[in-house]
Amino acid sequence: MANRRIYLDKSELTLLIPGKKKVEDVHLTSGVITRIQFDKCTERMLFVIPQQSEKITITTSKRAQPVVYTKGKNKVFFDQYKQELEKFAKENNVTFADNTK
Repeated sequence: MANRRIYLDKSELTLLIPGKKKVEDVHLTSGVITRIQFDKCTERMLFVIPQQSEKITITTSKRAQPVVYTKGKNKVFFDQYKQELEKFAKENNVTFADNTK
């Protein structure tokens, strides 16, 4: 069974970022989040065929690199993430861009 990697509260995000040996959890308040963006991308499935996909990019002042979640690795919850993050960005005045439409 798949596990959620993004948890939302009214003014805070909790991100679970899988690493090579462990999962890092990052707590971000709305003041620390710089931008939330949805983009189209190309993703390799089974290391063979590149396929069109989507990604969520969360840019924050707390981390040097943005946090990226791709649809291929988060299929079960991906559309739910998009809806929740869009609502979160609007309610907390976070810069938001949806480049998938």
